[in-house]
This record gives sequence, structure tokens and C-alpha cells, in this order.
Amino acid sequence: MINPSDRTARVYAEALIAIAREQELMPEIYADLMALLELYEGDRQFRAFFTSPRIDPAEKFRVLKLALDDKLSKPVLGLLKVMIDKGRELLLDNVADQFIRYKDEAEGNVHVHVRTARGLDEDQKDEIRRVVEARTHQTAVFHEKVEPDLIGGTIVRVGDFVVDGSLKRKLRALRKNLVAKQQIFE
Repeated sequence: MINPSDRTARVYAEALIAIAREQELMPEIYADLMALLELYEGDRQFRAFFTSPRIDPAEKFRVLKLALDDKLSKPVLGLLKVMIDKGRELLLDNVADQFIRYKDEAEGNVHVHVRTARGLDEDQKDEIRRVVEARTHQTAVFHEKVEPDLIGGTIVRVGDFVVDGSLKRKLRALRKNLVAKQQIFE
């Protein structure tokens, strides 16, 4: 089933991207939106205040404007105003996600998420970047996470495409294969 909040979040993000392009404020709006998202996700009191349906929307915006006016650009404050007026505060993280996606598309970036058991050296990172950039014709933005549970190997995710070369996956596949063969001989 389609989540209607995704459509609404895309509309807000598209409007913010259009303003960022038109006013040449992409870096500022991006930085402001990320700071706001960090506050939203990291401060329970802020989130409770911002998402509370019991607080009058005009009062909520007045308090936020007073607290954030000198910290956020006018377009991001405008986004907050519209979201508060429409009762859509809970969409803030979705709007930020969509904004990042549109920004990456506009800038030709693709995110490469790499999970390894021990971490990669610079030559290995460069090789993965080179392969991804050659296949996608986009600039690879590298995100590495070290997970000792993988035992060995690497898992690379670019969008919905995943290459799982982890030893943990290989051992799981081997075990499954051995169990299947054992059942044949029983």
C-alpha cells in the first residue's frame, strides 16, 4: 500500500529544492535542514513540543521562530510554518530524506554504503569508488561501517543493489547446502 505521507513529503522537499536552486541557497538550506533534523531526532523535548497536536499552531510557530530565527534560513523557517499550519510536523524526517535524495540527484551523487569486518584501506575504497562511478556515472559518496560480526568480507549497497561478499553469508550458504545434502542421504 502507498504511504500518502511519502507523497506529501516529496511535495514539500520539491518546493524546498526549487527555492534552493532559484535563490542559489542549496548549501545553506541543506545545512539548516540537517541541523533541524538532528534536533528533531536527538532532542526528545524539542520533538515532543514540535509534534504536539495540543499546542496551538500559531503559538508553536511563534516559539520556534523566536528560538530559531537567527539560526535557520527563511526557506527552512517557511517550511516549518507550512508544516505546522497543516499539522504535518511528523513528516519532518521524511521531508529531509526526500530533500537529500533530490539534492543528490541534482548534484550527481550516489551513496555507497560499505560494511566490513575490519575496515578498508584507501586503495580498496578507491577501487570501490571507481567501479561504482564507472557504472553509475555519478560521484560516489562513501559511507563505511565496521561490523566485526561479519567475520570477513565486504557488503556493498548502492541504492537497492547489494553485493554481499561477507564470509558470514558464505558460511550460511554452505551450511544450508550441507543440510540440504544431508537430507537427501537420509
